[in-house]
Amino acid sequence: MIQFKDVHVAFGDLHVLKGIDLQIDRGSKTVIIGPSGGGKSTLLRCLAGLEEVSSGRIYLDGADITDVPPKNRGIGLVFQQYSLFPNLKAAQNVAYGLTIQKQPKDDIKRKVSEMLDIVGLSEHSGHYPSQMSGGQQQRVALARAIVTNPKVLLLDEPLSAIDAKLRKSLQVEIRRIQQEFNMT
Repeated sequence: MIQFKDVHVAFGDLHVLKGIDLQIDRGSKTVIIGPSGGGKSTLLRCLAGLEEVSSGRIYLDGADITDVPPKNRGIGLVFQQYSLFPNLKAAQNVAYGLTIQKQPKDDIKRKVSEMLDIVGLSEHSGHYPSQMSGGQQQRVALARAIVTNPKVLLLDEPLSAIDAKLRKSLQVEIRRIQQEFNMT
């Protein structure tokens, strides 16, 4: 499903990724661990198309996506900081990717409603991020990442700022969604 072949990333003289060879099977859950500054986020950003590789190739479903724009990769990404638009309500945040894809308004409304239901936030659809708890914001970010039905869902420490009890329940919920939507 995902393959990195001899991927290198350098920022000037700083070599962050050196000769990464990695293969990830379809539908699997893969965890990348390492020290702070070890290149974990850079690896995810390269896969998502948010960071350019200096050399090497990245493949998704056998297709070379190294130079494909992020919006055309079929990848959902949830950051540690959630990156919700503060001026948009929860439903509008979730709808953002579908709107960019220029999907029909009726389809957007239906998909956003279904996704907010799945993450348990239907009653918060009209709330701004500032009106929601950290856990609710995280679920909006997750809904926004999966509403476009990505092949791959990347999570860059999205639970690190959440208390331990909520973190455990969200881990279970993320795993359930990943399996339900058959995402890698």
